[in-house]
Amino acid sequence: MSRTRLLVVFGGASSEHEISLRSAASVLGAVDRSRSEPTPLCIARDGTWHTGSVPDAPSPDQLATLVAEGERVADLRALDVDLAFPVLHGPYGEDGTIQGLFEILGLPYVGSGVLASSLCMDKVAQKHLVASAAPDVPLVPWLELTDVAIATDAGLAAAIEQIRDTLGLPCFVKPVNLGSSVGVSRVLHLDELGPALRGAARYDHRVVVEAGVDAREIEIAVLGNGDAETMLSLPGEIALPSGTWYDYDTKYVLDVATLHIPAPLPDDVIEAIRRSALRAFQVTGCKGLARIDFLLCRKTGTPYLNELNTMPGFTSISMYPKMMAHAGVDYPSLVTRLCELGLAHHHARRRLSNLR
Repeated sequence: MSRTRLLVVFGGASSEHEISLRSAASVLGAVDRSRSEPTPLCIARDGTWHTGSVPDAPSPDQLATLVAEGERVADLRALDVDLAFPVLHGPYGEDGTIQGLFEILGLPYVGSGVLASSLCMDKVAQKHLVASAAPDVPLVPWLELTDVAIATDAGLAAAIEQIRDTLGLPCFVKPVNLGSSVGVSRVLHLDELGPALRGAARYDHRVVVEAGVDAREIEIAVLGNGDAETMLSLPGEIALPSGTWYDYDTKYVLDVATLHIPAPLPDDVIEAIRRSALRAFQVTGCKGLARIDFLLCRKTGTPYLNELNTMPGFTSISMYPKMMAHAGVDYPSLVTRLCELGLAHHHARRRLSNLR
């Protein structure tokens, strides 16, 4: 049987470039080379594309050298591959952009399609869709602001007043289209709100503000194409020291979070989280994989849907692979299964009459 020619795409122009290199290094090291022949493709920060030879189990630094030492790629079709695995986080990779390019080229790929990727990257669109299509899935109170609305001192003051009166404090201020907690602030005091809003607006034209809930950080892994064979892990928990929250440094720099897989939860809460996760995965049209994050309110026990991540952190020690490993799918098998799901979804779409 011929091997699948697998294009592993990583890097990108987003602020999550370095995280992508870490994830891609793990994926390339886990590819079953009896079934797949991987080709690395690094997207530089300036948007140029580069390929070349790397070790079978490369380090992130070795992948980064492709920009200076690899071959510049002008046409993806020249690489002659069967399947793309976009190990990209954030804008231009996780937001439907590169998925659209693959669709135009007729190239099968791992993960969600254009619409689902875009929806799940856009925190506000995601909330609107879930609230409409799955009203039984709880969401924390929230509101949206634009950079134009808070550009003037008067506009900023009005926004602060609106947040104080509708959401109260504490609250979280986030860019609408970004991941890995980049640009996110936890606001405890009113005088912190203005800088937090304008700080988030440096990353996006739109800002979402969410009510702060005293909650446990719960995550769950989904593997499948939304059909009856779709697999959900047991929920995991990210336990943090008192007074901290899951910001960028906590995720990627400091070693203070403790991962509990599975999370110590009552059976009814586990079932509620799994039910909400599958429903959210299906109504957003996700394919392949997602890590779905919840905030479990300590006071009420309500599992609030926080967000869906269509390409979660994918290092061997990231939460998504760890939850799947606990569910019986080790890292190499996970990479293989995702490739199978990507090909299956592509072939299913090609059977539609308008795509023949």
